Amino acid sequence: MKPVVYVDLEVLAGNNGGESMPTPVLAGTALDVLHGAFRQWPGRYALALPGVAPDRANAPGRILRVFAGNRDDLDALVAAIGGHPAIRDYTRIGYPRPVPGAFSGPWIEYRRYRIPSQKSLRKPDDTLRERRMWSARERGLPFFQTRSRSNGQSFMLYVQALDAATGDAECLPDSYGLSVSSRPFAVPRL
Repeated sequence: MKPVVYVDLEVLAGNNGGESMPTPVLAGTALDVLHGAFRQWPGRYALALPGVAPDRANAPGRILRVFAGNRDDLDALVAAIGGHPAIRDYTRIGYPRPVPGAFSGPWIEYRRYRIPSQKSLRKPDDTLRERRMWSARERGLPFFQTRSRSNGQSFMLYVQALDAATGDAECLPDSYGLSVSSRPFAVPRL
């Protein structure tokens, strides 16, 4: 997939029965809905966080930008998620827009920053998990509080923004629309 069109999902301030819901919670919920659609159509969508910059402490922001290879894929995504209460009530879906035809940069990579689970550690005294968590907090990496559909456990999905030289690599995103170290790719920084 080459990122040639995109749509922005703007997370709105939430008010659920008089109780205000924080934007990061709503952004995580919107990402959960997107994750379900991304899993249905693997490799079609890449996620960008326009409010997140490399080498700066960030929050995920209010905008979730989704890139696709064509307008039909974006239309299918909007049709699949548009009726979900979290999307319908707490986000505003923008109009799909093309990436400028002669876009030459800048490019940015949004990579999933992995923190191993406690169960995956090989030795009982292994501190890799704590070191990775400390590093993510120290660097101010944005995160989404989300829940695994396979085991029901809650976890934080950290995202690392990296400057990229080009956007020539084929986009092979994971099920969250992010780059992984074994399949790096960049999207236009618009």
